[in-house]
Amino acid sequence: MKNNFLMLSRPPLKSLIIVLIISAIAPAATKANQRATKPRPATLRRAEVVANRIVQRFHHTLDFSGIFADEFVTEPGLRLRGVSFGDTEHLKGFDVATRERVFVALMTDFHLCAEYMLVQKDNEIPSEVEKLRSNTKLLLIDSTREPGTLQELNQGIRDFEKISALYRKYLSAAIFRGHVYIENIRSERERAKVIFHNVPRIERGNRQFGIPENVPVYVVRPEVFDYYFIEEKGVMKLFYVNILSNFKLF
Repeated sequence: MKNNFLMLSRPPLKSLIIVLIISAIAPAATKANQRATKPRPATLRRAEVVANRIVQRFHHTLDFSGIFADEFVTEPGLRLRGVSFGDTEHLKGFDVATRERVFVALMTDFHLCAEYMLVQKDNEIPSEVEKLRSNTKLLLIDSTREPGTLQELNQGIRDFEKISALYRKYLSAAIFRGHVYIENIRSERERAKVIFHNVPRIERGNRQFGIPENVPVYVVRPEVFDYYFIEEKGVMKLFYVNILSNFKLF
């Protein structure tokens, strides 16, 4: 599998997939002393089960909205940090529900992009996506300023939804059972073991998200993104999806 991935940088680059996978994904606020000394305890395996369930659901729905509704953390403070990629200053002029719509649109698009790359060998983006991407300034990631009005923000969401619709044409539920997808996943998991940080793992809190060190954070990678979980009332809940180590809105 070639190592192209999401283009999340600013203009003038026009390709949606340019960042190397082998250097792109690093844990948020990870330190060496945060890693668990106990390998694969039951709680970490539970996080893996939930992560795999999320992936399977996305394969069937090709949409992150239901996953967000059912699997995302509900505690208001952490939920807001999660949908803000760890920086609540972003989009602070908009209410939480609006920020959540942005998050879901981005997560849907990013996952579709990743899935498309995993189900074919060349890992190139579809020509119609490249054409749309080259002719459209994505307000949510290509601009150096935040949308100032709800109208601008809604336009940014619609642009991502157009790209997502194009990706969906190539992704059937059956394609995720194909040998290309299986082989690409196998390759990525081997790379994660050898080249990347150690996953799955347990961290002691997360400073960026305001989680104290005495609270375990469970980090697993079911495909090519790191999923961060915390136990909420005894249930594993997703609070962060690490797309790129330096990803920021605006």
